[in-house]
Amino acid sequence: MSYNRKIIQTNSYIEVYEYEKVIFTQDKNIENTEPKKERKKKRNFDELSTAEQNERLERISKTRKNSRWEVMRLVDTNFDKRTSFLTLTTKENIQDRNQFNLLFDKFIKRLNYKIFNSKKRLLKYLAVLEKQKRGAWHVHIMLFDFPFIPQHDLVRIWGLGGVWINKIDVDSKENRGRYVSKYFEKGIGQELLESYGKKSFYSSRNLKKPEVLKFVSFEKTENIIKHNEVLYETEYSGKIFKNGELLENRIKYKKIKID
Repeated sequence: MSYNRKIIQTNSYIEVYEYEKVIFTQDKNIENTEPKKERKKKRNFDELSTAEQNERLERISKTRKNSRWEVMRLVDTNFDKRTSFLTLTTKENIQDRNQFNLLFDKFIKRLNYKIFNSKKRLLKYLAVLEKQKRGAWHVHIMLFDFPFIPQHDLVRIWGLGGVWINKIDVDSKENRGRYVSKYFEKGIGQELLESYGKKSFYSSRNLKKPEVLKFVSFEKTENIIKHNEVLYETEYSGKIFKNGELLENRIKYKKIKID
């Protein structure tokens, strides 16, 4: 498979990527340029040279940036009138990410059982962990198709500290992404080194995914997609491997509103 056009569609908008050079899926991309030895056995950050440290930070930063886009797409694809935003904190100063993540997962299981009376995971959610100033972890959760549950029930189900929940009310589809960025962006990009190898966000497997199309075409975007309003457009430089060489690949990007 090869492509020089990529189209991603959610409920509110279409994103169009136009690549100057055709991309072949069997080619290695820039994210896989790490030496084989390091891919097999990850070295500590302090063991790397200055150039390798900068490369790793740049790679992690790029991954986190892509995660922000992925989160906004998932939100826009699954957003409904019963979408709620939930924040959980702990009385105890839990600074171990793995420990907090385990507690969060148990909460999701209990909440799922409360709503559906089933151990089968039916709850639709998307969550990002974030560190407080005191060093403790807390979590922001977006719940889709979520019924009303009294706060005192949520406090009981969590059982570890503070619970804040509110229904998400945005005045337009375009503002969903801004709402998400306001609460999720810090957690996704936080503590790059500490979060190395950890998930940028957590989501249930039953979320609807944006539609993604990849194909080869040399027509202008206007001839492929009829549209009235372009929300945002830019042009930037990417990288691809071609015949063992790392080449520049100019990319044109457009975000188009769906009427």
